[in-house]
Amino acid sequence: MTSSLHKPFSSFFLHLFVLLHMFYFSPFFAFADHTSSATPIFGTTASAAKYKVAGGKITEAEALLKWKASLDSQSQSLLSSWVGISACINWIGINCDNSGSVTNLTLQSFRLRGTLYDFNFSSFPNLLTLDLRKNSLSGTIPSQIGNLSKIIELNLRDNELTGSIPSEIGFLKSLSLLSLRENKLSGFIPQEICLLETLIQLDLSINVLSGRIPSSIGNLRNLSLLYLFRNQLSGPIPSSIGNLRNLSKLFLWRNKLSGFIPQEIGLLESLNQLSLSNNVLTGEIPSSFESLRNLSILHLWGNKLSGPIPQEIRFLESLNELDLSYNILTGEIPNFIENLKGLSVLFLGGNKLSGFIP
Repeated sequence: MTSSLHKPFSSFFLHLFVLLHMFYFSPFFAFADHTSSATPIFGTTASAAKYKVAGGKITEAEALLKWKASLDSQSQSLLSSWVGISACINWIGINCDNSGSVTNLTLQSFRLRGTLYDFNFSSFPNLLTLDLRKNSLSGTIPSQIGNLSKIIELNLRDNELTGSIPSEIGFLKSLSLLSLRENKLSGFIPQEICLLETLIQLDLSINVLSGRIPSSIGNLRNLSLLYLFRNQLSGPIPSSIGNLRNLSKLFLWRNKLSGFIPQEIGLLESLNQLSLSNNVLTGEIPSSFESLRNLSILHLWGNKLSGPIPQEIRFLESLNELDLSYNILTGEIPNFIENLKGLSVLFLGGNKLSGFIP
């Protein structure tokens, strides 16, 4: 084999010249030389790097500016403070942690018009609160919302959102508040919501949700508030609701719920307000209600409940409002009504009650 050192001298230098020429005029070399001498677009290189997301992804500021650009012109003017490379410097509605990462995005009642389609949820790994309530956001809730891995409060109530609730919401394992109230959401309540065992408040009211209340709702043992009213939910109230021992407010009114009121509701001894009105519930008022000693509001009107007014109601000494009107209740008005000293509202009309008024 012939060594390259034995080749003609001119051939050796020809190869060396070609290699040097390729290196000097290559795109990489030209780029490296340019960036080392030119002034960075956004101030110092260190400053720009501070707000870059690892892995070459867009920064949080860039993600917010992209979403801002997708909103209508009036909404963009309301977010006029959103300029520059750092969302943490005087951007309205934005709070950050010490590392310069966005933790809170709160734009309540800003009259924003647009969608969430251009909101890059994966760009906000440290977001704890997303509060966009009382705006005019439309379109569906993107499934990418499941990327908000650390979020604690998600409030999108009072908008114009449509479509179904994405099952990916079940990935938000740290969530304590979920409010999608007063939108135009349809479809079923996804079973995945019942995986959010840290939830304290769940409000899906005033939508057009249909189907049944998931039987696994009893997994949400930390719930203190459950609002599902003014939807089109059907089927029975699941007995597992008796597992929600921390519940203080349970509003299921104005749906199409049927069947008996489960005796297990009597296990909710922390309950302060209970409204099952305007459904098609049947059977008698459960005797287990006697355990609801903290109850101040009991609304069961507008169902098909039958039988007498149960004697056990006499134990509900904290009652302020009792509305049993427009059912099929029979028998006499019990004398114990006079023992409910705190009662300020009593509606019994529209039944088949007989006898004397105590």
